[in-house]
Amino acid sequence: MAPMKGVWLMKHKIYSNLTVALLILSFVAAPSISMAQQATQRTARPGFFSILGSIVFTTLHVPFKAVTCAGTQVISAFAYTGTFGVEGHYDGGTNGKDIGETARRSCTGSWIVRPSHVVRDYGE
Repeated sequence: MAPMKGVWLMKHKIYSNLTVALLILSFVAAPSISMAQQATQRTARPGFFSILGSIVFTTLHVPFKAVTCAGTQVISAFAYTGTFGVEGHYDGGTNGKDIGETARRSCTGSWIVRPSHVVRDYGE
């Protein structure tokens, strides 16, 4: 039983060290207010942290956008079916046009967070 406990403790120690390292890296990578103002005044090429931020944010953004897109498509199909032929709020049209536009907009737009977006929003 003792060897298993040692492996378990070692595994959790690695996770805690990794968590602390990521936390320290995030504080070091966060720009100060003055650095953010300087980044907006000049147009610099994205650096390492901007590229790293792009990868991390894209990894988080794509699944969220996919779930939002698929969920909106399913909900809009039920809404369209349930309100078929019901007058809309504009020019006597039906709700179908408005529902279809909402469904389309949930899947359009950028699915990838580019390094230039990270620089623009967070600075270098």
